[in-house]
Amino acid sequence: MAIEDYSAAKKLAQKASRAAVSNGEYPYLPALDEFVPREEICGEQPLGIVDIPLDKIAGTKTSGRKNSFANNFMPLLGEDTEFALKWSTLYDAQMNEGIRDPILAYEYMTRYYVQEGNKRVSVLKYVEAASITANVIRLLPRKTDDIESRIYYEYVDFYEASKLCMIDFSTEGAYEELCSFYGKAWKQSWEDDERQQLRSDFSRFEQLFQEKGGEHLKVTAGDAFLVYLRVYGRKELPFRSNDDLKNEIDRIWREFLTQTQDRSVKLMLEPTEQPSVPLIKRISFLNGTSNRTLKVGFIYGKTPKTSAWTYSHELGRLYLEEVFGDQIQTKTYYHAEYQFSPMDVLEQAINDGNQIIFTTIPYLSAASLRAAVAHPEVKILNCSTNSTYNSIRTYYCRMYETKFLLGLIAGSLADEERIGYIADYPIFSTISNINAFALGAKMVNPKAKVQLTWSSLKGDMQPAERLDAGIRYISDKDFIVPEHPSRRFGLYEREGDELTSIATTVCHWGKFYEQIIQGIRNDAWKTDTNANKNRAINYWWGMSAGVTELICSGKLPSETRRLVSLMTELIKKGQFKPFDTELTDNEGTLRQEAGAHMSHKDIVKMDWLLDNVEGKVPAFGELKEDALPLVLLQGDVAPDEQ
Repeated sequence: MAIEDYSAAKKLAQKASRAAVSNGEYPYLPALDEFVPREEICGEQPLGIVDIPLDKIAGTKTSGRKNSFANNFMPLLGEDTEFALKWSTLYDAQMNEGIRDPILAYEYMTRYYVQEGNKRVSVLKYVEAASITANVIRLLPRKTDDIESRIYYEYVDFYEASKLCMIDFSTEGAYEELCSFYGKAWKQSWEDDERQQLRSDFSRFEQLFQEKGGEHLKVTAGDAFLVYLRVYGRKELPFRSNDDLKNEIDRIWREFLTQTQDRSVKLMLEPTEQPSVPLIKRISFLNGTSNRTLKVGFIYGKTPKTSAWTYSHELGRLYLEEVFGDQIQTKTYYHAEYQFSPMDVLEQAINDGNQIIFTTIPYLSAASLRAAVAHPEVKILNCSTNSTYNSIRTYYCRMYETKFLLGLIAGSLADEERIGYIADYPIFSTISNINAFALGAKMVNPKAKVQLTWSSLKGDMQPAERLDAGIRYISDKDFIVPEHPSRRFGLYEREGDELTSIATTVCHWGKFYEQIIQGIRNDAWKTDTNANKNRAINYWWGMSAGVTELICSGKLPSETRRLVSLMTELIKKGQFKPFDTELTDNEGTLRQEAGAHMSHKDIVKMDWLLDNVEGKVPAFGELKEDALPLVLLQGDVAPDEQ
């Protein structure tokens, strides 16, 4: 009988109420009008009839009925009340015909508050229904620069295009990334079949995620779903059985745990001090008598002949062979950028028995993650920044330190106050390199201006041709392509057609790889793991670790060389930090006050240009085709709105 179900629902209400009181929480339904002042609302937007998930209904609009329900929407009033009779009648209607009349609800910050229909919501929550039909009015909060506000207005844009309201995210850019997995441009309207596919995919994932215990994690089901898509992709998801999907969720569970950490990424700025190793192990290792030979794979995007980046890493691999001799065996894999499925290259490297694999381009980070999840016995490292995954580790040179020194040299030599800078891709860390160079120039030449252009822009014009003809000193790419040798690298002087090299920054990838391999052989890898459980580990080493260096021409004036040597030592010892000063961007906004300290996280994610930089970060549509995959993955640039 319905009254018996009412009594059962009432017991659930009393249990929830007692638990709330014991935890110091409010035991009744929150009323929107009581905690959101009217002046905080900047407008109302009727959304019409919407099918809303019941778990997103958080309370009532007004305070009229809030004490009739516990905070789980179960009824609190006695069985002999008119309220109980009406609730029981609605329960019978739901069991016999289903509740069809829509409720009236207000949406605020992705949650819903009921104006009319609280008992209907209560009944449907009691019978564990998934959703309810509602006539919805959205209350728009005033826009602020708070992270919650920015994410919410991304949700508003996503809803406008998709009409989907069941997915929550806790990070910026997540809705746009979700759209990209489903082949939709940001703000592009969704078709009914596309909308239904996402609803189906997410509902299946959410159910299994919650059954596994996801509701107890400090991460939304949407956050977890996005992690799943990054690892396994979307195209095969509709064809996965529930058992397959459940197994995949099990495999990447620690990645969900990583996302729940308050500080999910550990930025390792120096190599870990090597643990004490038994003498016999050290002797066998140094003399080459160890029975264990490490097999190390290097996966390249292109070839050393066609890519300066690949060439620099190939030099690192050869250096590694010289240092360790027959203690390691290396193997190279080329053209990963052009593979239909980068996973094929990784699977080949794993099948070849490599115990450690370095994927040397950021583009391969997603495939590296998927391979690492499938093969936890293999250590996979990707050359990129800003990874938030526990299953792989990333590594990158802290280039902004040497870029600052390069700017220092350019500023001291430039008489005309303007210096050229040619950047490659607008990705994380590139912006901090540009700004560090500009700071160095400004330090010795307060009037110095840096004219910025990009080598990844569309068009046939050479990057240097985009700079004003009168600019004499130019900072260009860091490496040369062996097949096309040129003096257009590092900092050089341009006089007509004649180029003179002045200084350049160098990444010693071989020393980077040497210290990583040493750490694996001497258990520093395990030390890092144990100290950073469920955190992503990013190796971001610089001059103090010996992996970056500034090489100067003999033509550099002796006093300038002396200044550079002094600043180099101060940076290595941590006694001078280029970004610990007052900083204003080139749009006039004060970014940091004098005397403040900029964290390494903020340096990595810098997305603005200093006030003495003339130029801008290019729009997505201005970039060459081959730049797009990398910028989408690691970039500071969002795809153009459509």
